[in-house]
Amino acid sequence: MATLRAEARKFRHAAPLRLAIGLALPMPLLGAMPYHGYQSFSAWNYWYALFMPVASALIAACVAQADARLGMRSVLGQGTPPAHSWWAKALLCLALSALSNLVVFLVYLAGSAFSAQGITPAGTLTMLACAGVNTLTCSWMIPAGLFLTVRAGMLAGIFAPLAIQLAGGFAWSLIPLPQLFPPSATMVIPTAFIPVLPSGEPFGADVALGGALAQGGAIIAFGLVVCAGAFVLLTALGAAWFSRSEGR
Repeated sequence: MATLRAEARKFRHAAPLRLAIGLALPMPLLGAMPYHGYQSFSAWNYWYALFMPVASALIAACVAQADARLGMRSVLGQGTPPAHSWWAKALLCLALSALSNLVVFLVYLAGSAFSAQGITPAGTLTMLACAGVNTLTCSWMIPAGLFLTVRAGMLAGIFAPLAIQLAGGFAWSLIPLPQLFPPSATMVIPTAFIPVLPSGEPFGADVALGGALAQGGAIIAFGLVVCAGAFVLLTALGAAWFSRSEGR
């Protein structure tokens, strides 16, 4: 916990925090206000399909690069095991990702006050759940970005995870069970929480598809477990690699 607090203090006023908030604002500010009394969730879809992967890639790369450019000496100078420092970086990035999704949720919640229904407990809970789902499904990018930035440089840390996430997300219809592949899960699982299709169209544009994606409760739950497992596994592998590399 002390290592995590130290990482948080290091980036309290740095680029990762500004990225987490700044990149989360454009889409909801453009699309959260109701039109004729009804809210459109297409802008939320554009957030988790495009802007969120970009934000995740940039945040992880910036956090890793801050120490990598110093040869990781600042990490070793803390006197904590390298694996603990690696986990602290991953959890910090995850917290910043959660902050981004919380910003999107809050803007949409504020917009819902002007809708025909107004703010309702059910609507608030489903939007908050969607923000949590968005954080989890994209979390695999964080340990991947950290590792690639330290190992191969900032460009690799940004563009390799981003390319996989975008390709997997937009190819969700080609995957038999997209809920079980984190990049595709990012696109399809939110439909169970907010009324928007993976394409960004309103739920009503294809009720059959939307219903099929929203009703698979068991596969959705298992998909979220897979996404969480991917984050934990990749972070653990990165921490083990970092411990060995710094021990030489």
